[in-house]
Amino acid sequence: MSAATLATLTNPEVIAVNQDSLGVQGKKVAFASSKLPNISTEIVVANCSTSSKIEPKRLQWTYNSQDGTIRSALNGRCLSINNCSTVEGATIVLSECHINDSQTQCQGKNQQWTVGIADQTIVSQMNGMCLNFNLQHGPNVDAHTCNEQDYQQWLWNATDGTVQTKHDGQCLTVLQELEVWAGSLSDHSQAVVLLNRGNTESESITVKWTDIGFSNDQAAVVRHLWTREDLGIFTSKFTSPNIT
Repeated sequence: MSAATLATLTNPEVIAVNQDSLGVQGKKVAFASSKLPNISTEIVVANCSTSSKIEPKRLQWTYNSQDGTIRSALNGRCLSINNCSTVEGATIVLSECHINDSQTQCQGKNQQWTVGIADQTIVSQMNGMCLNFNLQHGPNVDAHTCNEQDYQQWLWNATDGTVQTKHDGQCLTVLQELEVWAGSLSDHSQAVVLLNRGNTESESITVKWTDIGFSNDQAAVVRHLWTREDLGIFTSKFTSPNIT
């Protein structure tokens, strides 16, 4: 076990939050899209309900049969096999489209797909692998040898633009890069986690007081539990340094 891992597991302030007597489970209270260019975002399956804390456009897709791309309604980026990998279980991400771009890795062939109407598959034109809902590592989506199972079959909804796995009806979803999670503690403070799910660079994240049950004009002390130091007194919001 590394020294960093040991320090995290034995941090008394983190342990105190985890064992707080109020026993309130933290929940996601806010999210935002990354502002960084050229970021690659992981693709998962998630509940299709619009009542969940997911921007509807993260669930919506369009297929261009001319160039084979599947593009997100969120930002027009392309469904891609990460790093042009040809191995079983290669990660599926959303990234900038580079079809026929000779300056990029594999010239965008990792972003071209064939949508099977009869068998309901989505097959990579680069390596013939199927878009696969990984049941063992759910909710992840990867590229896998086609096997005619329902977790490789996808139902396109022409009305709302969603793509649902035939296995359990969940929707193909662009993972939210920046998230704020919070939970109340017995001393009336809030435990807050700022989470960067992006897989390329670090980025700052802002938590607004109104998202965690405080009034907008309230002054609050922000404490960094990992380093066990107070960062200062802030009003209405706090913006973190870059988080990887």
